[in-house]
Amino acid sequence: MLYIISTPIGNIGDISLRAIELLKNLDYLLCEDTRVTGVLLNKLGIVNKPKLISFYEEVESSKIPEVVSYLKDNKKVGLVSDAGTPLISDPGWLLVRKCQSENLPYTSLPGASSVINAVVLSGLPVSKFSFLGFLPKKSGQRIKLLEKYKDIDGIKVCFESPYRVSKTLSDIRLVFEGAEIRVCRNMTKKNEVVEDPSDSYIDKGEIVIVFL
Repeated sequence: MLYIISTPIGNIGDISLRAIELLKNLDYLLCEDTRVTGVLLNKLGIVNKPKLISFYEEVESSKIPEVVSYLKDNKKVGLVSDAGTPLISDPGWLLVRKCQSENLPYTSLPGASSVINAVVLSGLPVSKFSFLGFLPKKSGQRIKLLEKYKDIDGIKVCFESPYRVSKTLSDIRLVFEGAEIRVCRNMTKKNEVVEDPSDSYIDKGEIVIVFL
C-alpha cells in the first residue's frame, strides 16, 4: 500500500503519532531529498529505517514502474516531501494517478501544511481561498497569472523564493490595488513572523504570501 505522509514544516513536534508509527514499519520511503528525510528519521529516533528512494519531480515518471512493482508485491511504501504535505507543489500526483488506474490501494496521513498554516495565521477572512503555488519567475507572466485571479472571491495564497519576493509583492499590489498582504515565514519555528510587508522585503526564510 502507498502511504502519503505529511511531515513537519519547521517544528518537529508537529509530526503525528500515526506517522511516526508508520515510518518505523515501512519497507520503502520515497523522498524528495533523501538527505533531508534521513535527518528527520534520525531526529525521530527511528532505528529500523525503510529503504530511502529519491523521488523528486524530474525522476517521478521514471521511478513509477519501480514503485508499482513494490506495491504489487504488497510492500509498504511511504511518500514524503522535504516538509509539509506531499503533492502540494511537490511530486506525487502522477504516482497517485497510477495507483488509481492500477487499482492499487493508497491513503494519506494528514498533518502539517504551510498553505493551511499561512491562511490561518494571516488574519484575513478564511471562508474561501485559492492556492496559486509558485508564481512564474518572470514579471510579465506573473502579472498575467495574477490577473486571472483578480475577480475570484476569497484570499489567495502562493509560495515564493526570498530572492523574488520583493518583485512579487510589487506585482501583487499592481494587480490587486489596495490589497491586504501578509508574508508568513519560518512558520512553527521560534522565529516565526507574520507581517504586512514593504516592497523592499527580503528574507532567507521559507515564505508564503497571503493576500486579498
